[in-house]
Order: sequence, then structure tokens, then C-alpha cells
Amino acid sequence: MKTNLFPFFVFILLCTAGCVKTGTNGGDCRPLNFKISISDTAPFIGDNITIDVPKLNEYDLLSYNYPGASGTTFSHGADVTNIKYNQKGWYHWSLSNSGCNVSYRDSVYVNVRLRQETPPCTLTNNYASSNNLIDVAFTSVTEAFDPTFNGMAVYGDRSLGYPSYRVLFNSYNGNTEPIDGVYNTNNVPTFDIFDDYNTVSVSFLYSGQFFHCHPNQKLYVTHVGGKIRVSFCNMVFSNTSILSTCSGQMTKM
Repeated sequence: MKTNLFPFFVFILLCTAGCVKTGTNGGDCRPLNFKISISDTAPFIGDNITIDVPKLNEYDLLSYNYPGASGTTFSHGADVTNIKYNQKGWYHWSLSNSGCNVSYRDSVYVNVRLRQETPPCTLTNNYASSNNLIDVAFTSVTEAFDPTFNGMAVYGDRSLGYPSYRVLFNSYNGNTEPIDGVYNTNNVPTFDIFDDYNTVSVSFLYSGQFFHCHPNQKLYVTHVGGKIRVSFCNMVFSNTSILSTCSGQMTKM
């Protein structure tokens, strides 16, 4: 007896085009346009970014790997708050469903930047003033590796009897040439691995006394003619008994 197979073939074609494959765990196995979506791929230090990743169903496993958060598993996306400079780099995400034996991957580069600002006070180049200590016109401004603190530093000096300033950069930044931007002061002349790239220590020596800056103050770094310039406005320093507010600018000579 002749059998008409046409409807059966039509069903197979339609199902191939429109039916959903189900995995062994009940998951939906439809092909997925897997694409990372990030609210800002060039944030400034301290900004918040939101990462959205497509997820087809509850059986999918999302994982990501990026600087500062390696191998963490999330149900869907992630928020990175108060982003650090050392979280700059490639953000890798993957999605897998073992029941469907499928996996997807995507990545995007996040370029974390230092904020660029102009010092809010009027400064004289290679000069530092204080509200209650002697001012100094620097005759020497140098940049060198400080072996005591294992970091790059800018030094401003004149002669005996005048304040001798030092800006010490985070020793965990690879000891490379500091980039332009706004830096934040530390409350001690040392750093640890959790300090961000733009952490600095500012201090000066005067009459045999060591003055160190207070924390969370701004230092402005630029380059003029290829030479580093550091500037600060109304920065608070103290030793065991004296509080002083200083403003200054030092350009490598």
C-alpha cells in the first residue's frame, strides 16, 4: 500500500526551524546571541559600572574573570562599584549548560582612567608656601627611584634650613613613570598591595622634623615638555605637634 510521507517531512522541517531542543536538565537549548553589555567601557577611578550578560534559563551557569574578581559565579550580570585602576583590563565571561552541552564566551576591554583636573589654586612653578612655616623656592627638582620605600619619587630641595619635599608614588604600580591625573594621598609613607595605582605619600623635612600629609587629599600630576610636574593646593601636613597647610608645584629640572 502506498504511504504518503509528505506531512511527516513537513513536520520535520518545521520542527527543525522552530522547535526548541530540551537538555537533560530541562534547560532550553536554543542558540543564544551571547554578548556582554557594559554601561561604561572607559570609566574613571571611583565610578560604578554595570555588566549585563544574556541568560537563557535557570540552568545556565554564568562565570566571569577580570582583574579583582577572578572565577566568581553569578546568576546574572554583576555590578562593579568604586572601580579601581588595577581593575583595568579584559573582562571575560562564559555561559554553559551541561544539560545541553553548549557554551558561549565573550570579552570586552575596560579602560579605567585617572581623572584629569586643574589645581584649584594659583601656583608658582618650583615654589612651595606654608601658612606658618618658611616658604621655599626649589633649586633642585629630581625624579628617581627611592630605595628606602621601593618606589618612584619626586624630590624638591633648596638648601639646608628650607623644607625638603618628597612625593612618593605607590610602590605596587610597577615603578613606571606616573601617568597624568589626580592622585590621592595616603596617611603613611608606605603602601600595601590593596592601595590603588593613584595612591601617593607627600611629606617634607624641616628643621629636623618630619611632616607628613593627611589622607584623602589631591595631588595633580602632569607632564610639561616630557618632564613630570606635581602640584598640590592647601594640603594639610603635620608632625607630632605642628599642623601646617601648604601649596606647591614642582617640575623636574
